[in-house]
Amino acid sequence: MKIRTQVFSWVFLATIVPLTTIALVATYYIESDYQRGVDAAVSASLDTLNSELKRTLELQVELADGLAKSNAVQDFLPSLKEADVGRFTSMFNVQRSRINHYFEGFQTILQGQFVMRLMDKFGNSYIKVSKNKRSRPAYEGISGVMFVEQEVDGLVFNNLLLKLPVNEVSTITLPHNAQQSSLMEILPFLDYVVPLYYDDELIGALSVTRFGERIDTILDHASRLYNAKLFITENNPDNTDRHGLMLYDDQQNIRFSQVRDGYKYLWDHFGDDLFNSIIDDEFGKITVQDQDEIIYYQEFYPYPTRLTNWVIGIRIPQQAMSDPFHKIRLMIWGIASISLLISLFLSDIGVRLIARPVRELASNLLSYSRGEHIQRVKINARIDEIRDLEVAFNTLADSLDKTSGERDEAQNMLLQSAKLASIGQMAAGIGHEINNPLNNILSYAKLLERQSDELSDSSKQDLKSLKEEAVRASEIIRGILNFARQVPPQYGSFEIEKWLSDTVNLVMQTAKTAGVNLTYRCEVDAVIEADRAQLQQALINLLINAVQTSDRDAEVVVNISYNKDDVIISVVDSGKGIGQDSLDLIFDPFYTTKPEGEGSGLGLSVSLGIIERHNGKLILKNNKNTGVTATMIIPIKHTQASDKNG
Repeated sequence: MKIRTQVFSWVFLATIVPLTTIALVATYYIESDYQRGVDAAVSASLDTLNSELKRTLELQVELADGLAKSNAVQDFLPSLKEADVGRFTSMFNVQRSRINHYFEGFQTILQGQFVMRLMDKFGNSYIKVSKNKRSRPAYEGISGVMFVEQEVDGLVFNNLLLKLPVNEVSTITLPHNAQQSSLMEILPFLDYVVPLYYDDELIGALSVTRFGERIDTILDHASRLYNAKLFITENNPDNTDRHGLMLYDDQQNIRFSQVRDGYKYLWDHFGDDLFNSIIDDEFGKITVQDQDEIIYYQEFYPYPTRLTNWVIGIRIPQQAMSDPFHKIRLMIWGIASISLLISLFLSDIGVRLIARPVRELASNLLSYSRGEHIQRVKINARIDEIRDLEVAFNTLADSLDKTSGERDEAQNMLLQSAKLASIGQMAAGIGHEINNPLNNILSYAKLLERQSDELSDSSKQDLKSLKEEAVRASEIIRGILNFARQVPPQYGSFEIEKWLSDTVNLVMQTAKTAGVNLTYRCEVDAVIEADRAQLQQALINLLINAVQTSDRDAEVVVNISYNKDDVIISVVDSGKGIGQDSLDLIFDPFYTTKPEGEGSGLGLSVSLGIIERHNGKLILKNNKNTGVTATMIIPIKHTQASDKNG
């Protein structure tokens, strides 16, 4: 619930009267606007229906034109001309069968019921296909040819064809057969006829008649807004039998595809005056007071070559549009009365809903300002705005804590880097100064070793110890110098699984000597861009530390996984772990927890430097029970940002 709703409930008593007045005035305005919207919606519905019917009937014209121009029909024209003068070619029946098959195929594909006929110029049907089925010839003509149907009045039909445009589809009324001619006069559709000429001579005609199933489907599925009833009537003043004929009507259950045995007209239901008003205008709206309904209508021309048109009408009960507003006005008065009582009750609840969470939020803000950063607000306010404040406080506190942690971590890393740099510079200077005397000592020791035959056994042993200690000191100095140099990575691509296997094998003998079981699991088969040798050195240092801190028969496990950007390498041992006093010192150069003489204290420092130069991270964390997990996080791809950060 919005806070403005709460405020509204407190002042509702002062606004009941003006709001009620405004609401009543608004209903009258909305009703008027609603009526305009109804007019627009119904008009759009009629336009849509008009367009759909137009597209469907245009397809009918295209169908008749396409059939007349098809190869099957055109190939039959010479035979039809010969039949016109009483001569029949050997291909006549073959071509007739071919056309029958062709028409049947069309009716199988197209929706709705059609009658397709091919006639001679007097109206005798050679071919008739209806409902996907051809009609068999049953009548013998004067010249011996068999007809499917005989003409009704051949000369009248011939004269009618001669008046029709050549190579165009025309609409006329044709009987399906002589016995049904009177019945077909009131069929909803006219026939689509194409005169057939050969050598500029009229020899016949092709007709297509549709019985209306497709049109009925379109009309049955058309939108009936506001409980409307749809009707279609024909406007054909030249034909009194068809003028005003009801072609489709929801109320009387009249459909285009019905077989008809009588006449039903628009004026039978609405009277002559209303009928004339509808017929005379192209579109409009009429209110029928005695029937309490509104009629929206629009003209539609189904036949391009004729002035005959249809009037598509929609009848909407006035009650369907006015009743909602009468009920709304009654509801306004009822709501105004009830709201007075409800607002008094809600005002008390609203105060408590707002005041309690605000006080809690203020208390938490004060506690946080005093340093109690663990304090958080419970998200339980019912008001959206206050709930948003509670969420914002918790988000702010979390963000500040996270930023503080990141700042501390960055400071620690900065201090560590500065410490490593300072120690590295000092170590480099000391290393160079010590390395030269050590080399001299080692050289003299080797020279004396060559003359050891003149020395006693104790002197030989002392000389051997001197040489070993010099070598050991030299290795320490070499490690110090390597640590100080911080050689930049030489990036190259290599397979992570092969690299891991090679690295583990280098430490395997050390692990066996210490009695530690060293294993690895690699869940990634990927290629990484990095310095193979440096990363190998870093991992070897971690593995040696893990082996040296583990007891005999313990296990050290290396795991490799990856996410979208990084490879994650974890070394898990089961040693004693890292003491709390050592956590901040483990990466310092020369710091070691091993006994004196068993380590230089540079392994982790060198590894950290290598990983940071790869723009990665090295994390050491005590396990829950025993041991330590050392995690290397290395970017999979080398970028310029990595170089800069390194």
